[in-house]
Amino acid sequence: MFLGAVAMNKISTVPNILTISRVLLLPIFAFGFFMESKSGAVLALLIFVLCCVTDYLDGYYARAYKQATKLGRILDPIADKILVSISVLFMASFGMLSRTALIPSAVILCREVVISGVRDIAESKDGYFKTALLAKWKTAMQMVSIATVILASVLESGMLAGIGEVMIWGSAGIAVCSGFIYCRRMIYR
Repeated sequence: MFLGAVAMNKISTVPNILTISRVLLLPIFAFGFFMESKSGAVLALLIFVLCCVTDYLDGYYARAYKQATKLGRILDPIADKILVSISVLFMASFGMLSRTALIPSAVILCREVVISGVRDIAESKDGYFKTALLAKWKTAMQMVSIATVILASVLESGMLAGIGEVMIWGSAGIAVCSGFIYCRRMIYR
């Protein structure tokens, strides 16, 4: 009984609840795309922004209130990767991205898979894999670029869509650089 209460206490920290809520919001986010309407795009945008806010808040609460847990260190990057991957796939599938924007989108998805493997190996060796500052910037740029592309769909703005796609190219570049840093760090451990 006591061990169950301790385990539940670690799961029920504010950061972990925020991270889990981000994952639970994803079906509503997806539903917005499948509505294939302006109101659906608005729903997807609002849920995406809410997910981005929870991503910021879970990190803030974990640091500020010393509520970082091993579970949170595992779940948070997984939730981010799922959110970004689903967003990129759905934007491509529902015609929000040009064909050329599929290139950086593929780079982003491949980087996420590779770094997940690198993170798993590193954590199995010594239990912790610190997130690089550049990777935090990558995540922020990806989230802003995705929100920009979805907003462009809501506003039916080709100019804003173009800006979002340029930002996706930029975030793919940052993704490659941060991925290289992680791989290098893993090799020289």
